[in-house]
Amino acid sequence: MTEDKFELYERISKENMEFKKLFDEHIRFEQDLEALYSLKYFPPEVETKIKEIKRRKLLGKDRMEQIIASYQ
Repeated sequence: MTEDKFELYERISKENMEFKKLFDEHIRFEQDLEALYSLKYFPPEVETKIKEIKRRKLLGKDRMEQIIASYQ
């Protein structure tokens, strides 16, 4: 993430609680995915969990982009 983008995210996070919540969730989802990807074997329930996290992460990212657009 570029410094300008980080500053924008930080500013919006201070002004918009929904954005802050979505941004925090996005980071948490990224960490969860990293932990799951570190497994050597993906049983079906882990694959399902990965797909669900990716779906929720994408939905949150889409909403974050909508909020960012309203600030520009």
